[in-house]
This record gives sequence, C-alpha cells and structure tokens, in this order.
Amino acid sequence: MSFLAAVVLGAVVLAAPQVEPPLRVEPAPGMQAGAPPMKAEPTVLDLGILPPKQGAKGSFRLSNTSGVPLRIVAVTPSCKCTTTSSLAGTVVAPGASVELEAALDGAAMPQMHRASIRVAVEGFAQPMELVVRAETARAIRSNPAIINAVAGRPRSGRVVIDSVDKQPFRICAIGGREPEYIGFTLGDAPRNAYLVRYDLDSWQPTFPASLVVETDRPDCPVFEVWVRNEATLPQPGFRMREYRINAGRIDTGSFVDLPIEMDDTGDEVIAVEAGGPEASIELVGQRTDGKVRTVVVRIMPKGPKEGLLYTSMRLHGRLTEQPLVVFATVRPKDATGCTGCPAEPAPAAAVPPAAPLAAPSTDADRPRSAPEAR
Repeated sequence: MSFLAAVVLGAVVLAAPQVEPPLRVEPAPGMQAGAPPMKAEPTVLDLGILPPKQGAKGSFRLSNTSGVPLRIVAVTPSCKCTTTSSLAGTVVAPGASVELEAALDGAAMPQMHRASIRVAVEGFAQPMELVVRAETARAIRSNPAIINAVAGRPRSGRVVIDSVDKQPFRICAIGGREPEYIGFTLGDAPRNAYLVRYDLDSWQPTFPASLVVETDRPDCPVFEVWVRNEATLPQPGFRMREYRINAGRIDTGSFVDLPIEMDDTGDEVIAVEAGGPEASIELVGQRTDGKVRTVVVRIMPKGPKEGLLYTSMRLHGRLTEQPLVVFATVRPKDATGCTGCPAEPAPAAAVPPAAPLAAPSTDADRPRSAPEAR
C-alpha cells in the first residue's frame, strides 16, 4: 500500500457522490437483454488534475463490433456539469466507429469528479456505461479535500498535504497555527508531502468552517480545507459560484480587488458589508454578460497584523443578501518563504465546542461526481 493510500484510509474522508449503478432493465418484447455490442476506447476518460474554475474535455471512440448496423438513440450524462456531443439518431455501420465528445465544467472548490455517461442503442435493454473523472486542485492540495465533521463523525484525524508537481515546499501555518506534523521535524529539508494531525475541539468556543493552509509556494500561498458540518451547509441567498472566497496573498498595507461570480443576473448588488474588524471591504463595481454577474470587491486588511486573514462579508441586493467567508495570507511585499507568516503554537484539545462557526455554502461546494460541478 502506498504512503498516500495508507494515510487516506486513516483520515476522515467525505466521499464524493458515487456514479449511479448500472441500469438494469428487463428487455421489452423484441429487445435484446444486456448492453449493445459496442466497444469504447477508453471506457474511463481521465481528464487529470484541473486548476479551480477550469474545465476540460476529451472523447471516447465507440466501435460497432457486431455484424449489423447499430442506431444510437440517446446519450445521457449523470450530471449537469458534464455535456456531450449529440449522437442521437447516429447509425454506426458494422466495424465502423464514431467519436463521442465529453466536457466537464470547471469547479471552484478542490474536489474529485466522477460522472457516468449512458449510451442507449436501439433494440438493447441495457445502455453502454462510460465514466468521466477528474480532480480539481491547486498547486498544493489536501487529501481529503474536505473534513467531514457532521454529527456523529470524529472531529480529529489526519490529512496529507502535498504538491501536485511533486516539488518540495513548506507549510507556514494551518489555521494560523503551527502544523502538527507526523514524522517530520522543523528544520528537516522541505518535502513534497506532509502528514499532519488536526483536532477541531482545540478551537474554542467554536471551531472554524475551514482550516486555512498557508504555504511558501508563490503559486499557492493559501488554500482551505473545508470543515463540513451542519452549520456550514447551504444558506444560499444569491446563487454564488463559491461561498468561501480565497483572496490569495495580500501585501502588508495594500489591498486586492477580487472578482466574485454569481449566476443571478437580475438582482444587482447595492452594497457590501464587512463582517468584522479584520478588514475593510467595499464594492468597486459589477458587470453581467446576461448569464453571470461579476461583482468586484476591494479587500484591505486592517492593522499591522500579518499572516492569516479570516473574516466574513455580506453582499446586499434590493431583496436578497448573502454572507460569505473571506480568507487570505497577509505578508510583507517581496517577502519569500514563510517570512511574515507567523504561526501560533497549537493548544491541546479542550472540551468539545457547542457548535461550529457557521459558513455559507451550497451544492457548488460539495464534492460531486459531478452532478452540479462548475
């Protein structure tokens, strides 16, 4: 068993929704039982690792291995996030083949994607089953990407934090604290993967909705590990593309103008309200292309504090309002490594908190085998 596989088995894992089981249909009169005599290459289309919000596409080649023409009557993906070329009505001659294109929409949140595609052929009770899979991840990722802390599940465990390109890096802080490494000592040479321990009950009186990881990688200075709990489940107002906003790295004393996307195009955002004293947040502007409204907000951390910025904001429309979580890492301009990224010692676990810090999320935030992935 590999190191990564062994760790995942010991971690608190929230599995992505599974692909629908093969459809079993009793053949109607005149129909043949089982799947059609077609061969797919490949049977599983692996689109690889995708950056957040970036989709991908590929294709299957479907070959008729029988001695008679086969007519495709329907191609049905298992989720809205997956689209295919239209082959309904296509007749594939004996020994011939046809290409089926499949595209996966991008997702904002790191997650695993797995979707099925069913190809129905005239005269056969069982459709042909194909699979599309991919992973959305930043340059540095967590495995699992989500900590499942719903009622009855453990609130302590381990995660692997590794680099997609296998290059060494350092973890500067997790949730503003020193990482609790397993099998690694500060001062050792940087690695491309770390095993770290977490204990949600060490946060009092409430544990956070996300464990924010700060690193020394310029292409991934900060990312989150979502803590899934009853209090972090959907509280939608606007139909946001993401409900926990990664503002990246902000230079000390500076600000960042951040575009935030939503599917609502009719209800204009009138005002933006900061949810705490950690930063000033103001509305810069907004635009719409008829399908997506992009709201630009300016985030300016307050005070001389460096390191983790974890706060909230609220978008206000005429009839709707939407709370959002915002996080970033604040460091001196031109600072390299973990300079300017302080980390507090991790305290021992205490009495379990009454409830976690609420953070909004929607279906767009759940790992999907792509039913609604974006």
